[in-house]
Order: sequence, then structure tokens, then C-alpha cells
Amino acid sequence: MRLRFIWDTGIGIGIVLFGFFILINALNMPNMPLGLGPGDFPEIVSIGLIICGIILAIQSIRKMEKTKKMYSANSLRDILILIFLSLLYVYLVSYLGFLYLTPFLMFATMYLFGYRKIPYAIVISIIFTLLVYYVFYGIFKVPLPQFSLF
Repeated sequence: MRLRFIWDTGIGIGIVLFGFFILINALNMPNMPLGLGPGDFPEIVSIGLIICGIILAIQSIRKMEKTKKMYSANSLRDILILIFLSLLYVYLVSYLGFLYLTPFLMFATMYLFGYRKIPYAIVISIIFTLLVYYVFYGIFKVPLPQFSLF
């Protein structure tokens, strides 16, 4: 059997390496005498990444099928638009705040990925933003960027 390199195998190996990078950095974080430390959650996530990357690589090696779908120029354009919007979001979130800017980014992302039910997309982006805000700001007490234009 001749081993061919296919994209899923390379991506799986990349995910495993990224997981090991996170794990090594998480293990270097200080331990807490009681409760969870700052490195415990990244350790859990990195182990999950390593497992998922190994599964993806093994499945792609067993399948041995070339990718049939080529990406079009429109797909590349959508990816570039999403990268630009993400960079713009990172720049503007400190001025406009998390609550006001995140629904727009979520709506744009859903639209770029082909979700065309506009009313549902608006409702989903607002509800999801409020849910994330409540979980991180209300429960976990993580300070999120607030509106500070003036």
C-alpha cells in the first residue's frame, strides 16, 4: 500500500501538534493548592485536541480518498472577507463593546457560510451574544469590553 498525503491527514497532524503546544504551555502554568489552576482548562482542551487530531488523521489514512471538492474563487473571497471582518472586530470591540459589535460579526459569519434566513440569523446572533455575555460576564465574572466611544 502506497501512502499518499491528503489534506485531512495533514490537518489532523497539525491539530495534534497544536494540542501538544497548548499542553506544554499549560503544564508550565502555576498550580493552585486548592481548586482549579490557570492551566487546568487548557490542559483539558489540549488533550481533546490531541485525541480529535489523532482520530482525524487515522480516519483519513484509512479512507485514502482524494478530496473531490475544489474551492472556488467565491469561497476564497468569503474567507478573506471573514478575516477582514474579524480583524475589524478585534480593533473596534474596545470602542463599541462586546454587546454591540458581536451580533454583527455573528450575523456576517452566518451569512458568509450560506445561512440565508435573515430574521432567524438576526435572532440567533442576538440571543447567542446575550448568552455568551451572561455566561462570561455574569457567571464567570470575566470583564468584557464595554462601550467607550466617548
